[in-house]
Amino acid sequence: MAYKLLLQLLASYSLFLFMAIASSSVFHYLNVTAPTGRMQKWIHYAWPPVIGVVAILGLANYYVYIGFGTQQDLYRRGNDSFMAVSFTFDDGPSPIYTEAILDVLNQYGITATFFLVGTHAEHFPETVGRILAEGHELGNHTYSHIMVSQVSARMLRDQIERTNRVIQEITGELPKYIRPPRGLYDRRLKALAQEYEQPIVLWSLSAQDWRPKATASSIAARVLSKVSPGDIILFHDSGALFRNTGASRQATVDALPLIIEGLHEKGFRILPLPQLLFPHDALPPSTE
Repeated sequence: MAYKLLLQLLASYSLFLFMAIASSSVFHYLNVTAPTGRMQKWIHYAWPPVIGVVAILGLANYYVYIGFGTQQDLYRRGNDSFMAVSFTFDDGPSPIYTEAILDVLNQYGITATFFLVGTHAEHFPETVGRILAEGHELGNHTYSHIMVSQVSARMLRDQIERTNRVIQEITGELPKYIRPPRGLYDRRLKALAQEYEQPIVLWSLSAQDWRPKATASSIAARVLSKVSPGDIILFHDSGALFRNTGASRQATVDALPLIIEGLHEKGFRILPLPQLLFPHDALPPSTE
């Protein structure tokens, strides 16, 4: 644990150092090459906020994928001592794309975890029932895909409780995990996760299938080039870049066979999430 924390601190320091050097170099270049007058004045006043935005985005990316401190109360990846990964899907259910994804998973005998938006689950209970009936796990992705940090404590609790209630009414079971939209959480969400005994599960590898120009081949290429043991891989079966639903996820559906077969060729097993997080409890023997 101390070794991993040291690596995190070094990575964080390197990020800040790189951004400081880059911003200093660009600022100097613009000041030297820009014409005098209005342009130079714009550079002088506008460049610091630009650097600030870049810094915030960099820190947010680090916070989601690595985090700060020990982070013992949430999971970003599973056990990395053997060649295995897990599939997770956010923003569903969708009567079109979730159903198609379930067909692919069933074809290859793979169990995944679906983090459901409560309002979507209300609209498509049959798909929710199918997810559970085919052996997959359910997670809570809030009721209306809110930004956790931008709502009151009362609304945050309502978002988690309503989604729990919706899923339980449909399936008879509570979701096992919580995943905040965009991976952004705070102490209030961590307290709720502890209260409801629903661990927060994030991810270590995003397929970036949310990108508007993503294709099956680009999604598969990204996952297969970046995958490592223990990865919790994030896909989407509904949602959109700036909305809760509406985007096509056909590229994700088409990419899954390429990814599954590619992972098997690399020697990876695709395990249910609990077997990746807690392998000593129920790790099945390899069949390869």
